[in-house]
Amino acid sequence: MIVDAASARATVLLASVQVKPDETKAPGINALKDLVNGLAAYAIIAAVAAVLLGGIAWALGERMGLDRASSMGKSGVLAGFGLAFLVGAAAALVNFFLATGSTASSGTPKAGPTNGMRPPAIVRTVDDPAVVHDEPSASS
Repeated sequence: MIVDAASARATVLLASVQVKPDETKAPGINALKDLVNGLAAYAIIAAVAAVLLGGIAWALGERMGLDRASSMGKSGVLAGFGLAFLVGAAAALVNFFLATGSTASSGTPKAGPTNGMRPPAIVRTVDDPAVVHDEPSASS
């Protein structure tokens, strides 16, 4: 009984926690933004270098018959494109998941006419007397 009361109180305390990002309350936020933008610039330069060097290795490997160099060049080109995609899409992905997470609820069901249960997703009633389900026969 003591454990139930303690867990109920902890649940109430945890349910009241709210996180609302506000950049006006964070000291040094502009310096941090500049740092992240600088890292993104370095990552884009690295992506371009990976595509160029990988393309060179791929071309020379194919021309000289070096299968290992050719496959590593292909991997370098794909890695460069992947890095460029991640740098470009990072902010959009983070914003998407932030918006999705902010719509999550605590999971506590609200009491209502359904006694805390969800209504069924699909309700289908058949009033047609022509719809008859035969009894299964013993011979089949």
